Amino acid sequence: MPRNARWIGHAFAAELLLILVLGSVGAWRLDDGDLHAASVLGGIAWLLLLAATLAAPGSGWANWKGTLQFVACWLIFPLFKAIREVFIQHTADATLLALDRDLWGGRSLPEHLLGWERPWLSELLSSGYFLFYFVVLLPAIMFSVRRRSPEAKAFFLGLTLMYLVGFAGYLLVPAGGPYMAFPEVFPYPVRGGAMTALLAGVVKAGITGMDVFPSLHSGIGVYVLGFFALGGYRRIALLLAPIILALVVATLYLRYHYGIDVLCGIALAAAVLAFIQRYRKETHA
Repeated sequence: MPRNARWIGHAFAAELLLILVLGSVGAWRLDDGDLHAASVLGGIAWLLLLAATLAAPGSGWANWKGTLQFVACWLIFPLFKAIREVFIQHTADATLLALDRDLWGGRSLPEHLLGWERPWLSELLSSGYFLFYFVVLLPAIMFSVRRRSPEAKAFFLGLTLMYLVGFAGYLLVPAGGPYMAFPEVFPYPVRGGAMTALLAGVVKAGITGMDVFPSLHSGIGVYVLGFFALGGYRRIALLLAPIILALVVATLYLRYHYGIDVLCGIALAAAVLAFIQRYRKETHA
């Protein structure tokens, strides 16, 4: 298991470097100030991550590796927008929609939810979707404080594996999502109130155009819930359960994801949780 953890760390650093280089070239071609800032900040974070990844196990730098993996991937993530606009000519949206329609009886899962649209439900589910950021950030902060503990190392290892596979999916299956690719089928934004409008603004500011397959919103939400549930943090898991349920439904209801994205995101979370449970047992042993 320790060897597997090291390989995952090295693979993730290499993947982030690829995204950083391609994204920085794209940002230079687009002459986008915000993306230039992402290149600089992401580059600094990646260099710190490299130092932690190559540090001797148990050293001070090595203990920061999980935190730096998380910080680096969030800072580098906006560069997917530059990659999409400069290097990607075609998307996989048509394929994903066709597969989803085959899975759900001729209509994709978000199409089945079109009839559910209600302002009050839009507000509720938009809140659930927005809470994703806190669902990830708060545990990341908590385990950063406890970064020397086996549980912190397990949490960040699983989170890194989620991002490693998820970012590979973004690169190999670039897609913008139902509302972006098929506005004639999926009117956007949904009818709602202040929270729905706020979320639409946040999504617009952070959109990359290739961050759909698999659904990391669903997958990471389920991963965090499963990590706490399987680790004996029952109160936290009970608190998170309705939020994660709302989050998963919101990805479809708000027309950000196809059903197949969500299924693959949840399947990824299940596989990573199984791996982390083995890691926990071997670490405790």
